[in-house]
Amino acid sequence: MKLLSLSRAARLVGQSRGALQKQIQDGGLTSFEGKIDLDELSRLYPKIELEDNSMLEKVEEIIERARFKARNRPSATPDRETLAARVSLLSDELAQARLEISNHNILMEKLRSKLNGMAQENGANALPLVEQLQTWLKQQLVQPHSVTEEQRRLLARDMVLRVMAAQVHLNPSGHEFLVEGNNTLLESGLSAGFALNYGCSNGNCGKCKARLLSGEVKKVRQHDYVLTEAEKAQQTILMCSHTALTDLVLETSEAGDSTDIPQQSIPGWVKKQQPVSETITVLNVRTPRTQRLRFLAGQRVNLTNEYGHRMELPVASCPCDELNLQFHINLNEQNDFIDDLVRGLKTGSGIMIDGPGGEFILQEEPPHPLLFLAMDTGFAPVKSLIEHALTLDVAEAVHLYRFYSEEGIPYLDNLCRSWQDAFDHFTYHAFPCAPPQQNKLISMFFTKLAADHPDLSQYQAYIAGPASFVEAAATFCRAQSLSDELIHTECV
Repeated sequence: MKLLSLSRAARLVGQSRGALQKQIQDGGLTSFEGKIDLDELSRLYPKIELEDNSMLEKVEEIIERARFKARNRPSATPDRETLAARVSLLSDELAQARLEISNHNILMEKLRSKLNGMAQENGANALPLVEQLQTWLKQQLVQPHSVTEEQRRLLARDMVLRVMAAQVHLNPSGHEFLVEGNNTLLESGLSAGFALNYGCSNGNCGKCKARLLSGEVKKVRQHDYVLTEAEKAQQTILMCSHTALTDLVLETSEAGDSTDIPQQSIPGWVKKQQPVSETITVLNVRTPRTQRLRFLAGQRVNLTNEYGHRMELPVASCPCDELNLQFHINLNEQNDFIDDLVRGLKTGSGIMIDGPGGEFILQEEPPHPLLFLAMDTGFAPVKSLIEHALTLDVAEAVHLYRFYSEEGIPYLDNLCRSWQDAFDHFTYHAFPCAPPQQNKLISMFFTKLAADHPDLSQYQAYIAGPASFVEAAATFCRAQSLSDELIHTECV
């Protein structure tokens, strides 16, 4: 029996982790201690071809584009040393498999000899039973035993993927991610959406320490932080300075909720200001590479510009790219910070970032279908949550309903449609609700939503927007059987 992790199985057949999890929950796919049998996988996906690399590349390209990661990542091709280590590991596994086959053949010969001896010792009465057993044994050995062409192709494809990317399993969370090329463990884990503990990300602070429980790593960056002899003896490494040579199991800490994220004060600068509608502008702020902002999707920060004007805003970007922060600002609001934007805050202008704060964060456990309801710039924290959810790839279904009060189409509408095009489990709907009939229109659209989702009891709902909208949306969710602990709100 060949067992694969859920992450590797999903990558192997070009499906999302959420899709495979849904099949496991529905009983269509059997798992063993969280892993999937290759036989089961080939039964469900019999037409996967090893040569069809375009399918895998297309899926990965769509996912990368839909996540809108801005991090400039190195080449995904491993270097010679890494390739040699991974091929060596596969060679060792092949040698071990051949040894086991040899031992199996020896055991079979001993069993035949034992059966013949039993027949001679027990006389004519035992002979028919022994002959029957020998005939069955011979039939079992000569027939091809449950190894199909599809299974061979999946196994070969798995070998290729194991050479190109190593898998990291994190204890105690159970999270998994892949390391491509010579990317560091920290970069790869953050890009996968996990809230790993770190500080400088440059080898100085030691906050990204992890214990290597199994596998081999390679140092790709020098670090000034000095590990103690006791830490070295326990196989402690810095994730920001090492990459994976082979599949790894690491013991490390991750942020579970907002209390695990420290308060930070980070100097940044205006990278770009981009109007996306007549009233909304997107402010992009860059942080230093050695002093990135740690935050959870959906949280807020305080921005202070070089004139001393301050504004609290939800971060609209995913934590998987903590170097580039995005904020959605309604220019019609009355605020000195906004006045500075309208007058033209220059690219490169200094911005002090203080935070993060807020409890409007994604609840990963237990997994639920996700329902997002957002109005106007309430889309900012919802966008962060959606990008994080798509990066983690754990939700079996994600539904986004946007309500907008401006004329035309909602801002960043094409982004939402690209998610819908890229992910089979993502749906998007937009409803215009301009004044003066806004409340009546919202109520009417909730009636339409009730037809789509008559029972929300198994969902997690995330609602963001003006206070009146948040209250009305929460009331709608309760009417659809959703309990209060599964309703998360944010007034924007």
